[in-house]
Amino acid sequence: MDNYSKNISVLEKKLIILLNKLKENHLELNKMSIRLNDYKLIEQELKNKFIKIKNENNSLKIANNLLGNSESKTYTKKKINKIINEIDKCINSISEI
Repeated sequence: MDNYSKNISVLEKKLIILLNKLKENHLELNKMSIRLNDYKLIEQELKNKFIKIKNENNSLKIANNLLGNSESKTYTKKKINKIINEIDKCINSISEI
């Protein structure tokens, strides 16, 4: 019976150690989850900044093309003509209705 009590005692100690480890892991998992959410928010903010900067860059490119050399002016004219053609197509589609 004494051996049985020792085994029970050893099992109880091991169980306590395992439960403590489980609790530590659970707390660590919660911390990691919070950090992940923080990083997701930071990522979204950076994506928004990137889109804003990209749009500003495109606007500056167009402005530079309007002021730039003949090669860039040709590019800008082609873009403007493409937009005009798309508008004409839309007008024609509306006229047909």
